[in-house]
Order: sequence, then structure tokens, then C-alpha cells
Amino acid sequence: MARILLLIIGCVVVSGNNREEVADVREGQDVTLKCRFNNPSLLSTGGQIYWMRQRTGEKDNVAIADTPLDRSYTVDLEPSEGRYDLTISRATYERDNGMFECRFKEAGTGSDLHTTTVNLTVLIPPGSPRINPEAPTATEGQSIDLVCSSQGGSPDPQIIWYRSGSDQKLYSVLKPGGGRETPTTSVLTINPGKDDDAAEYRCVVWNRALTDNEKMETTVVLSVNYYPRITIGPENPLRVELDQSATLTCSADAKPPVSNVRWTRGGRFIGTLNTLVKERVTLDDAGRYVCQADNGLGRLREAEVTLDVLYGPRVSVISSKDVDEGEDIVITCNVTANPAPVTIEWLKEGDDSFRQSGVDILRLNRVSAVNQGNYICRAVNILNPTGGEPSDRIGNATVAVRVRHAPGKTYITPAEPIAVQGEQSTLTCGAEPPGWPMPTYRWWRHDSDATLTLGANYTIPRASLTDEGTYYCQPSNRLGKGTPASVRVRVHQPPRILENLPETAIHRIGTTNLSLTCRAQGKPQPSIRWLKDGEEISPADGLYDILVEQSSLGQNAAHTVQSTLQFRGAKRINDNQLLPTDRGTYQCVFKNDVREVSSSQLLRVEHSPITVHKPNKVAFNLLEDAQLECRMQAYPEPKFQWSLGPNFIEPDGAHYATNDTTLPDDVYASVLTVRGVTEADYGSYTCKGTNSRGEHKTIITLQEKGRPEHPTNLRVIDKGTDKIELAWDESFNGGFADTIFQVKAETMSGEKPSHDCQTKNPCIIEPLAQQTTYKLQVKASNIMGDSDFSDPLEVTTLVNVDTIPEPEEVYFERTGNMLSFKVLPTDLMLQGQVEFRTVDSDEWTPMETLVQISSDSHDHGEVFLGKESPDDVRIRFCSVFVESSCGNYRIAKKVDYLPPVPSQSMSMQYMVAIIVGCVVFVALVALIFLCCCCRHRNNKLKNKTADMEVSHRVVTQQAPPPPYYTVGMDNKGLDGSMDTGLDDPSKTAIYSSQQYHNYSQNGHVNPQNNNGMGYMDNSYSNSNNGGSVNSQDSLWQVKGHGEAQMTTHMAPHMAQDSRGYQYDPMVHGGYGISGYDDYSHYPPTSYQGQGMVDEYPGSRGNYVTNGDPYAAVHKPRKRVEHIDGGCDVSGMPDPYMEHYEQGGAEMSSDNKPQISFDESLESGYSTPNSRNRRIIREIIV
Repeated sequence: MARILLLIIGCVVVSGNNREEVADVREGQDVTLKCRFNNPSLLSTGGQIYWMRQRTGEKDNVAIADTPLDRSYTVDLEPSEGRYDLTISRATYERDNGMFECRFKEAGTGSDLHTTTVNLTVLIPPGSPRINPEAPTATEGQSIDLVCSSQGGSPDPQIIWYRSGSDQKLYSVLKPGGGRETPTTSVLTINPGKDDDAAEYRCVVWNRALTDNEKMETTVVLSVNYYPRITIGPENPLRVELDQSATLTCSADAKPPVSNVRWTRGGRFIGTLNTLVKERVTLDDAGRYVCQADNGLGRLREAEVTLDVLYGPRVSVISSKDVDEGEDIVITCNVTANPAPVTIEWLKEGDDSFRQSGVDILRLNRVSAVNQGNYICRAVNILNPTGGEPSDRIGNATVAVRVRHAPGKTYITPAEPIAVQGEQSTLTCGAEPPGWPMPTYRWWRHDSDATLTLGANYTIPRASLTDEGTYYCQPSNRLGKGTPASVRVRVHQPPRILENLPETAIHRIGTTNLSLTCRAQGKPQPSIRWLKDGEEISPADGLYDILVEQSSLGQNAAHTVQSTLQFRGAKRINDNQLLPTDRGTYQCVFKNDVREVSSSQLLRVEHSPITVHKPNKVAFNLLEDAQLECRMQAYPEPKFQWSLGPNFIEPDGAHYATNDTTLPDDVYASVLTVRGVTEADYGSYTCKGTNSRGEHKTIITLQEKGRPEHPTNLRVIDKGTDKIELAWDESFNGGFADTIFQVKAETMSGEKPSHDCQTKNPCIIEPLAQQTTYKLQVKASNIMGDSDFSDPLEVTTLVNVDTIPEPEEVYFERTGNMLSFKVLPTDLMLQGQVEFRTVDSDEWTPMETLVQISSDSHDHGEVFLGKESPDDVRIRFCSVFVESSCGNYRIAKKVDYLPPVPSQSMSMQYMVAIIVGCVVFVALVALIFLCCCCRHRNNKLKNKTADMEVSHRVVTQQAPPPPYYTVGMDNKGLDGSMDTGLDDPSKTAIYSSQQYHNYSQNGHVNPQNNNGMGYMDNSYSNSNNGGSVNSQDSLWQVKGHGEAQMTTHMAPHMAQDSRGYQYDPMVHGGYGISGYDDYSHYPPTSYQGQGMVDEYPGSRGNYVTNGDPYAAVHKPRKRVEHIDGGCDVSGMPDPYMEHYEQGGAEMSSDNKPQISFDESLESGYSTPNSRNRRIIREIIV
């Protein structure tokens, strides 16, 4: 067996030659106990060495020297190394668990020279923990011990207590067992409360035989009996409104539970239920209620709740108070309420201006008849019952303050009485002030002074026409009389029908000149209307004519009205024949201010059957039961006969069955049922209806189920600003009842949103944009597919009036009778409505025509008001589609003359300003860049000044050098690149210089156009790359306007050179240079005239002056303030400037233009007259 050496853990105590160690070994494993000598020579002194075991108080040697005394023990004695180790094989608890001693005794004396003590523990896992008691039960407030024990482990285990849900160790008392035979215990003492009930406690056991992650544990649940905890409510105090139900609850949480509770009030027992109910609480129910509970643990618990009864203000005052005029009045208002009122105030009936707030005493000083009346004491409090919302409660009481006085001005109500013939009518007389003591009222008529009655009211029991007239009333008491008052009584008579319509009438179709007559009497004169099936009849329909005759007897007599409804009109056969559609209920309705009466007749028309059903198709699949319904309107009742093709169908009950029914409005239906449809059953069925007036046939097709047919008769039911209600006629559904519909709403911009209406018809399409035209189409769908879309219907939504702008800057010019206004930006299509009023009238009169508003977002409009001379004018904007959808009016400001209208909107001005600013900024940046380049070149030119300074007058004239032609034709004045851009006649030249040059446009000479040159990117320089190293001509080139040809037929002269390269000193920077500039020493060769230009029209030859490729570059005139600039682009002498005389003769030096220098024209390239001039030339190599 392999020997396993265990790590010896513990403390090693060394004192001289004595050493104490601790070692662990698992039962059944090997362990070596080490005994080492620090001085190996000690073993050679002749002493005795041995191992001794001490266990359960007994000692025994286990090895002497190198001889073990047990077969399970072996020794390793190496004196030279000072080692004497004891190895134990298959350790057991009973044998090896104890203390081992290694001793070396001195020979002769027996003294211990060395001792090593090893406490060996044979590790055995502890036994399963057990808790006693296993089901502990405790009482609140009485402590209990929980004992956890474990037996059989070595060494004695640790026992720790925890409460479930917590990692905190609980304090407990541990009692070690001292061996595996005796259990180790841990006692946990708990003082339990209610919270400890059902708490779980955990006992954890561990010793060194287990790993750190291995633990043995057990749990126990503690049951705690606790005293009652009483919850009383539902709220304390419990607020309940008077006469409402109150419920007091008392619940006791106890263990063992409480069997019942005990309610008391004022020490008096009132109940044992957990719920105490008061159905209608009174003020006597208010107070404190006590709930007691006992669960037998010897302690009685109780709780208290207060019932607060709320009620609104109870107000009381004296009923009346009589005083004389001039006296003072003091009246007290008594108010009780719970809670206390928040407001107490005095009001007066009929006088909203009277109010005394915050006081419960009414005070009136020096009263008069005006103070008489009913005064109200009003109190308000706020009730906030438990579980409810706060609400106001109002209480009031009224006191009649009566001031003794005579009646005042008398009045009668109603002011314009109308009595109805045969009914009671009452007149009431009153006075203001009414008078006190209560006056008596005397009534009489205009035709007699006899008293009709004494009292405030006069009643006519049954009014008749003779009761019409003027009635008088006058009040009086002991203090005086009131003024007499009168009122005229008119008696009206309700319409009474004198000639009724017969209840029923039957006529044959085609009957001519049929009419119905009604006659009635009433006052005032009744109006007459004719109705058919509840809808009013209009003669404009072309089917009826209505005649009305009126008569009356005397001024106050009733009016007789007779009306005749004639069945005649343009839509009838021969204008007077009866039609089948005339069947229905007719009413003549008479109405006046009193009431409405009517007489009715049911008119039945005898005619042959007419088909009224649709569609004429039905669809069923094979083996289904098909039903074909045929509906016909007829009178008398028709008989139905069905046939399929030429064969009549006889109902047999097996395959065919029929069912005939009667429907309203003389409509009859016959339903043919085909059971178990086969292929042979598909086809066209004929339904024939026959009565005494004739017969009629209709075809109904039976087919298989399929797609629906597209809807028809698309129409608008209603529309708004963001929705349209649409309806349509449903066509054949393909045999499926659950057909659904989809609406496509296409806008003018091409958007095609779809709206799913499902089975709704009509259907509301929303959301939509306001004042937008939609093209609406509907399609039907079922499980077999979709139908085609219906015919389109264009509908425009309304405009939201809140989005219509008000007119701005509205002015009325009185001198010119003109109205001016401005329209703010809007996408709406609007028109203006103008109204005016004159000095003599306060009513606004609309203009006959509407003002059309332009689509311009900043439109100014003017309206001439014609011959009208209004005092005020106003205008508003309305939708062009619905004239009633309008914004607010704006009244015009009156002026003598209209203010000027800006040519463009302010936003356009801002835009132009921004564009101009950007152009100026870019030009400024470009100018700075050019100046920097010029300064850079200046520095180089100064270094070459001495070599280039040659007197202008002594230069020998010679022919000009030939032009240079490189691959790309570097003279871009002749290059093909000039053809692009300049050939476009539509381009307008900008920034042109006003010089004496004539340019031809589109191949035609235009001698009047002296400007029109603009800057261009192409160079006119003859030097390579558009100019020489020092040349700046390429920086400021001009192009012709359109296809400008720089040519002329005029001869050049000094005063005005008509050719395109006339030298202008201001064009070239303002420097008066004598002679012909730097190239004056080159004489002109020959004059090349118009022929060369015309030889190549439209080509690059059109862009040279008279065909001269060395003509002067035309440059714009510089501003005077820029002439002295440090880097003048045009300041250099033009190297290509040459002048010719007429006929090509040379110009003599005496005729050269002489322009002297002055100080104002100094530049970096010239000096004033006081110094010698230095001329910088461009050398062509």
C-alpha cells in the first residue's frame, strides 16, 4: 500500500530538547511522525530511544530503538542524520487517535535528553447534525433553546447557527464531545416574537475531515404563538357623510387565531363580528369605538377608531321681518356644520349686485321700498369622506324683509299673451316695488269698466275668438295705488282639418289627372306641405303639382286653406299618367304657430310585376345548396314560375324547392333552392311573375364562386378638412358575403395611399391633407381575388379656417375708392370677400364679385369698389372650394393715397443682398490674391530693370515678329477654345467697359453697341501659355458679347479709332505713354480688312480685331481711386498696341499721341516727371 504523507498542521512548540507537534491522518491512510535531533551526536552517547503512545489515559511503547512493537508501525532510525521517524500504516481511530512521544533517555540516569510529542488526530467526518426539538413551538416573549448535536466525527466538529436568508452567525453555546463516542452540541437561545414565526434556522457542522466547501447542515422551522395585533379602520378617524353607510373593520392577527372580536362603545358591548356596519349614520353615531381581541395566551389586546359624521351646513333664520321705511334691520344667521363652513354670505333674490360675505349678521340701514325682498343666508363647507372625493355642501335659509309701502309701476305677464282657442290662458299682474301690505289687484277689459276679478292672476277658462281684446290691471293697498297696466290678448286657433284624405285608395297604372285634396282652418293662417313616405314633395321634381287656395272671414276670423296635390309633371307619361312608383303613403300637413296636424292616405297602384332585386347573379360551388331570390313589386299579388332554359321547374322538395313571401311596399319575393348543385345546374334561370295586370320575366344567373365585381356609383357622403366619408353601390360579390373594400386616394403629386375599409360602407377615409384634391377609387376583394377599381371620383378636402391667414396691410383709399391688401405666404387656394358699410347703416354689405388671390406667396392685391361710397371696408380670405370656409375679417385703414407697393418681397431683397455680398466677397479675395502675385513678380522685375531700360524714341522700327503657333495654339485669341462659350449668343456680357469699340453680334455689325465686353478665362496674349513671364494681360481679358466680331469698316484716326484695338490710356491704367508703347518700333505691315473675317464666319477669326492677332487687349476702365495702386494689373504698357493710319500708312513720330505724366498717376512701374522714366518691356523670344 502506498504511503501517503500528510501535511502536519498545527503549532510546533520547542523548549530546549522538547518539541510538540500536531498531525492529522484520515482513517485507513498512512502517516509518518517525525522525530528529529538538532544534535545527531546525541544518539552516540549510549542512551535509549523509543516511541510511546498515550490514548484514553493509557500509555504504551510502540517502538524501541529500531524495533517496532506493532506490525502496523515501522521506524526509520538514522543516528548519523539525527532522524528517528515512526510510520503508521492504515491508521485507525481506536488505535492511533491520541498522543505519540519520541523519547531519548540517558543511559544510567534515565533522564530525558530529547522529547518530541505528536498529537495525532485520525480524521473522521462528523455525523449528521440533529436539532432538538425537531418541531419547536414557542410563545411570544418566552425564550426557547434549540440544540444542534453531531456525533462520530474526529476531531470534535464546529457547530454554527444561521437564520435562513442571512449569512450572519448567531450566538450559541458550543459543548465539545471530546471524542467520537460523545456528541458535540451547540445551544441557540431565542427570545421569539411575531417575526420569528415560521422562521427557518440552519445548523451547520464541519471538522477537518471535510474540505472547506463541504458542510453538513440541517434546518428547523420555528412556530411562534403570538398575541393579537389589531388593525382597525378602514381609516382612523373614519369620516362618513350623514345618512350614508359606515363600515368599521377590526382584524386581529394572532396565533392561535382569534375566534371573534368584541366591539364596545363607552364601555357598552355592541357586537362580536369583525365588521361593524351602520346603515344610515346619524349624528348620535359619531364617537369612539373600541375593538378587543384575545387568543388565549393570557393577554387582551384592543384598538380604538373614531367615527366622524360629516354633514352640510344647517342654516336657520327668522322667516320674515316687517319694518317701516327708514328703520334699520339686523338679522342673525345660525349655522351648524361638520366640518365648519368655509363661507357664510348674504344674498338677495333677484339682485345679483347685493352680497355681504364673511358675516353671519345681515345689516340694512335706513331701509326703503328698494330693500324689500327675500334675503338668503348661504353657508358652504367642504366634505371629504373617507374613500371619496371632496365635495361642496351648501345650506341656505331665506328671510322675507317687508318694508311697508304703496305699489309702484304695474306690469302684466306675459307681455304679448296668445291664447289658444278652447284652452285655458292666464294673465299675471305685478308691481315694482310690489307694495306692502300685499295689494289687491283689479282687472277689467277695454270695452267695460266692470271688474272682472280681484287678484294677481286672471284666467280665461276656455279661450274663444271673442276673448280677444285689451285687459287692464291696477294694484292698491292702504298706502296707495299702483299705476294701471294693459296688455292685448290675441286668440289663436290651431289648424283643424275640414276635409280629410281617404285612408286608402287604389288606382290602376296609367290613370290620368289623379289628385288629392285637403282643407283646414286655423289662426294664424296655416302653411301646407305634402309628404310621400315621409319625404316632402317638391313640384320641381317634375312629378307633382301643388295648388293652394286661401280665404278668411273678417279681420279676427280664422283662415281656411285648401290644397290639391295633382299627379302631373314633365316626367310623367303624357304629363298626367299614374306610375307604379306613385305607390306610397301621402300626407297633407297643416302647421301654424299653435301646432301641426295632418291627414294621410295609402295609395296603391295596380300594375304588372316589376323587378326590384339586384344583382342578377348568384354564385355557389358544386354540392352546395344554392338559393336564387326573385323580388318583384306588383299589385295585386303576383304568382311566380321558375324555369331553367326552356324547362319549367316543378318543386319536388328533393332537388328544387320554392318559398314565396310578402314584403312591405307591395314587394313579393320567391326563393328557389337548388340542393346539391351540379354542373348541369349552372346557367340562366328565368323568374316570371304574373298578376291580373300582366306578367314580367327576369333572368338570374347561377355560377361558380369567383372574384367580386367592381363597385359603382362612388359618391361623397360628407367631407372635412382631413377626412372624406365615401359610399358606393356594391356589385356582385362573387358568392362571398365577407367581401372587403379598399379605397385608393391618389393626389395630384402621384401619392397613392390605400385605406382598408373592411366591410364598412360608407367608409371614412382619413387622415388626409386639407384643401387637397384626391382621385378616389374603390375595389372589392374576397378570397378568390380582387376586382378592378371603380371609376375615379375627384374630391377636394375642406380648408381648416384656423390656417387661413388674415389680410395684412389693408388700406382703403378714399380718393380713388380703392382697397389694397397683402397676402401672407400660404399654400391654400384662396379668394377674398369684401364687405362695406355706409355712414347711414351699421350693416355690412358684401360685394357681388369675389377677389381672386394670386398664387404668389407675397401677393399685393387691389380692388376697385365701383360707384359705392363706403365709410368702412373690410376683407377676409375664403377657400375657393367652399365659400363658407373663411378666416377673420380685417378692417381697412382709411388713407387718402395708397402707400407704394414694393416690387419684390422683403425676403427677395434679403436674397439679392446676400448674393451681391457673396460676389463682392469673392471678388475681393481674388483681387487680394492677384495683388500678392503682382508683388511677387515686382521683386523679380526690379532686378532686371537695368537690362530692360531702353529709350523708346531711339528704337529702330522693324516688322513685328511672327506669331507663335504651338500644338495647342497658345494664342487663345485664335485657339479653338474661344469658339466654345463665345458662340453662344444667349450669353450676355457683364462688367463691360465703355470704350470706343464696335462689336458685331452673331456675324452682324452693331455700330451702336459700345459696351458688352466681359471678363473671360481665355487669354488674348501672343506669348506662350497665354503671356510672357512678366506679362499680366492674361489676368484681365475681355470677351465679346455673343459671337462678337471685333471688326469695323470705319477708318481709324486719332480722335476716335473705330477699330477694336484703339488705345485708351485710361483702359491701360491711366498712364500717358508717348508713342506706340513698347511695340511702336514695329511698323504695321498691311491692313487686313473685312474679307478675312467673313471668310470664316463663326470661327476664331471672328474674335480678332480686323483679323489682327496682335491687336490690343480690351480692358475695362479702372476707377480713379485704384490708379495709384501698388500692383496695377493694367498699369504695364500694352506690348501689342499699334496704331494705323487710314490706308495702312505709317504714323510719323510727330503724330504720336503725347500724354505727360503727373503726380497723380504714379505707380510701381513709372516715375513722376521730375525723374527719368523707366520703361519695362516684354521681350518676345
